[in-house]
Amino acid sequence: MKKDLLIAEIEQARQSLLKIVNTEFDRWICSIENNRHADVSTSGERIVPLSTNPAIFVSKKPAAVLFGEKRVETKTWTAVLTETLLHCDQEPIYHNRLMELRNKTAGKIRVFLSDSAEGMTKPKQISENLYAEAHYGSQTMMHILVQRILVPIGYDYSDISVVLKT
Repeated sequence: MKKDLLIAEIEQARQSLLKIVNTEFDRWICSIENNRHADVSTSGERIVPLSTNPAIFVSKKPAAVLFGEKRVETKTWTAVLTETLLHCDQEPIYHNRLMELRNKTAGKIRVFLSDSAEGMTKPKQISENLYAEAHYGSQTMMHILVQRILVPIGYDYSDISVVLKT
């Protein structure tokens, strides 16, 4: 009995240490990839640049998106995608580029951006005749957002960060 309790305490300590180690390694990776450190606030939130490796977002929950100093609350990865595209779409040059990208940027089965919600599993309307597919996990969704949408249209996302709940 005593032996089982001791083993359980050791396993609990292991999990606590792994959480600390993973947080520090995520900071290091973020720092290397972006030449800056991810910020961890005292409120239990962590700020990670959108440009970071999207694998960092796996099993994490978003709290907000930062556009420079402007904070937009988000509770889901779909909201992060939608708010980022809405922000991008506000500028006429990028609106036009997003419209040109519709029905062209495709995944294995469906397009990422479309002129209609038809054929999408989880469409999110960005503007008139512009829909984004949001039926992906956090890592895939953030990869698509950055590499398949923002990079091709030449959008500068360097001041966009995701606030993660810790």
